[in-house]
Amino acid sequence: MSRSVCVLLALLAALIAPLPLMAHGGGVAQITDAPAGPYRVFAWTSPDPWRASEDAHVTVAVTRVEADQTFPITDAQVTLRLFWDPQPDQPLTLQATPVSAVAAGFYEVDHTLPHDGLWRVEVTVQGNEGAGSVSFVMQAAPATTNNWFVWAGGALALLAVIGFLFGARKRSGARAVSMQRATSSSVVQE
Repeated sequence: MSRSVCVLLALLAALIAPLPLMAHGGGVAQITDAPAGPYRVFAWTSPDPWRASEDAHVTVAVTRVEADQTFPITDAQVTLRLFWDPQPDQPLTLQATPVSAVAAGFYEVDHTLPHDGLWRVEVTVQGNEGAGSVSFVMQAAPATTNNWFVWAGGALALLAVIGFLFGARKRSGARAVSMQRATSSSVVQE
């Protein structure tokens, strides 16, 4: 593989690689080792800040501490209720799903926020050992009409492809001239 192809692939990978990381897991810690009934709860949100008309992501980890050992809880029901400040009597109720067998005890939910403003997020955990709740507050920014990161990333990718194509064309033209000279010089020497 030529050096230019490697550089192009590395550039495209650098632009694309962060997208899955931004979509699931991680984020800004909102709850850290908080008691919720018999459980200990952790919660992270992304993106930062939340924005109206865009997906808000919440990852929740549920554990239980017994005899100084922490165990992930894999069979809990994790429910999130999002209360919008102007209408606290009409919460959005969302059921979090387990992330995977590899990330035992982690649950996540995505939902498009209908409004900007102050949101209180209540995380309820229910399992074999009992139930408990914790909450945190998030401020959702107004919806945006342009995502400049996407536009900038697309422009960089387009420039990289154009640069690669022009570079490849220039190199193939230089090879043709070099081959022509080599052929001409071998004919003259005979």
